[in-house]
Amino acid sequence: MKKIIGSALLCVLLCACRKASVAVKEGIVVEYGAELKVENLTDEKVTLKEVKGFNAKKTGEQKVTAVFVNEKDKEIEEEITLEVKDTKKPEIKLKKEKVEITAGDKFDAASNIESVKDPVDGELKKSEDKKLTKNGYIITSDVNAKKAGSYTVKVTAYDVNGNKAESSYKVTVKKKPQETPAQNNNQSNSNSSTNNNQGSYNKPNTGNTTSKPNTGSSSSGSNSSGQTNTNKPHKHWGPAVEGMYFDSGDELDDWAMDYIIEQGNKGNIIGVAWGVSKCSCGKFFIDEFY
Repeated sequence: MKKIIGSALLCVLLCACRKASVAVKEGIVVEYGAELKVENLTDEKVTLKEVKGFNAKKTGEQKVTAVFVNEKDKEIEEEITLEVKDTKKPEIKLKKEKVEITAGDKFDAASNIESVKDPVDGELKKSEDKKLTKNGYIITSDVNAKKAGSYTVKVTAYDVNGNKAESSYKVTVKKKPQETPAQNNNQSNSNSSTNNNQGSYNKPNTGNTTSKPNTGSSSSGSNSSGQTNTNKPHKHWGPAVEGMYFDSGDELDDWAMDYIIEQGNKGNIIGVAWGVSKCSCGKFFIDEFY
């Protein structure tokens, strides 16, 4: 009888002294940058107080100490081996899938990129290093902005752990419209041999019949409406005209129209034509107003 009582007492003492434990999972993998949760470590009904020695931004195997709290508010420490993996690629966002420009326009391949980011570490910076394999992005492009055609721009991004993402967009370079300079029907053949283009404008009659004072010359010319003038055409230079160059005759004509309308509103010009010449540099300029 005494042996039975002694054995029962020994069992109670051993059970009381037995250390509490938590059964942890095997092969634990945690996503890079993610918060470690109790369900990642065990299926038991415990809470996770802290994990000592854990670094969510360090990939690879880590040995940590997890502190659990059971239903009796007893803290239980368990040594755990886990692995941190980065499986998420960088994210590239483009403004447009297709871009169109005209031959001769300036083109910046990076201007169509809205953002390049890593889900954990944030914005990635553009690099000129074509051998880049970590923490940044590069742009490769075959675009020739001076020649009409279809081209491709590719963006390649890498995060700090070497995960790679790619995105690309098409660039269409349209042929530049052919220039067709307007010819002034009232310009003489002798003038046309030295001028590449000429524009003209006749201010609407406002009721004022007084013509612009002449230059004192007795030679004759014609205004933009085709009527014969008894005065020799005279230069009417403005400070905004001298030294101004234009990429095309059409661009020059548009400017000249605005300019002479402004001068006409001031009463400076009744009828006007302008001579257009082309510089050896390829630009167009106004050689004189009539």
